[in-house]
Amino acid sequence: MKELKKYNTCLKRINEFSQNLGIKKEDQTILELKKTQKENEKLLVLKNGSFDGPEPWFIVDENDEIHTLVSLKSLKNILENLKQNQKENFELRLEKAIYQQIPIDFNDAWTVAMDAIKQKAKNGLMEVNIDLEKLIADIKKEHPNLFVDMEAMVERARNDERL
Repeated sequence: MKELKKYNTCLKRINEFSQNLGIKKEDQTILELKKTQKENEKLLVLKNGSFDGPEPWFIVDENDEIHTLVSLKSLKNILENLKQNQKENFELRLEKAIYQQIPIDFNDAWTVAMDAIKQKAKNGLMEVNIDLEKLIADIKKEHPNLFVDMEAMVERARNDERL
């Protein structure tokens, strides 16, 4: 009875996860991993679905832990998508950091920033770990002609005021 309750708990978790992936209950491939007489062998028993079912396949081990099985092709696609999302996220963060400093020409500021990032990456620093706000502030100090000098504009406006 206790074993059935654990298995039902596993099924509930698998159903919730499958629902998020858009896998219908009848299309779930669920396998049970069982011990055998030999220490270095285990048996996979198909409990639901088929070996032609959509990925991921779910494996419930003897400790009621749920594992997933995906093909190398699917794993490669997942990793490529993660890499692309990471790149897009990084570029958006860089774009935001540049715009916060009010560039005169965004593309020029972007090019200088990317050159600086490539130089840092060459030195072994991963671009994910770069403090982009600090990087752009440093670029602004090094290349003030790339950005609008708001303080100078405010000062000029004050000097031009008529009392």
